[in-house]
Amino acid sequence: MKRTTILFFFLLLTVNLLGQDSTYSFDLFKVQLDKSKLEVRDEQQNIIYRKTFFNPNAEVEDLDGDGVDEYLITDYENKGGKTYYSLYVFNTIDSFYVADSINSGLMEPYPTFSQELKGIILVSGNSKFDVFNSDSDDVFLPLNCWKYENGQLFDVNDELYDYYISENDTLIDYIDSYLENNSSDCNTTDKLKAVLASVYANYLNAGEKILANQFLRKYYFCKDVEVFKQKINMLF
Repeated sequence: MKRTTILFFFLLLTVNLLGQDSTYSFDLFKVQLDKSKLEVRDEQQNIIYRKTFFNPNAEVEDLDGDGVDEYLITDYENKGGKTYYSLYVFNTIDSFYVADSINSGLMEPYPTFSQELKGIILVSGNSKFDVFNSDSDDVFLPLNCWKYENGQLFDVNDELYDYYISENDTLIDYIDSYLENNSSDCNTTDKLKAVLASVYANYLNAGEKILANQFLRKYYFCKDVEVFKQKINMLF
């Protein structure tokens, strides 16, 4: 699903490094991304790091608010007609290396400012839920949210609430729109399983189990709802 929030595009405009061909200089390193190849040189122009990606896009962001930018690569690979995304966070202090990474599955990850945490978070898909998108034209995944601290990414799903509720409002609007032109039966449920699983999982991440169950009672039209819940719970 495409997200078109003003903040997201503002971030893209301010930190994107011109797609697949970009150069960026840190205090001790010069980082060159040339199509699929990343190459890093030190102050003496010695190559100190190389890595090859599939279809990388580079950007910089001070993820932990320490005044030093991290270098981010979002990479994607096309397999079986689907696009799978990964995000790499590179340390740029003293030495250059992959500090951490995220397997985002079928959803393109992105950085955004969290009002709840008062800082930058990384938002990705939950790749375990890719299975629900096997027969879907539109891609839906529950969100995973991450905070970068002390050179590592930490899951902050249990620290957020408004973000998941807002995401679900958008997804439920999609479901309501779909149901306006389709019957409320099990065949429709089968076509909507990816978005239904995403909303249910997002509610669980927000700590709203009651809302999650109420949602499925309203929108899940097959008789195997308990089996559906069990499949989702096993993915957490």
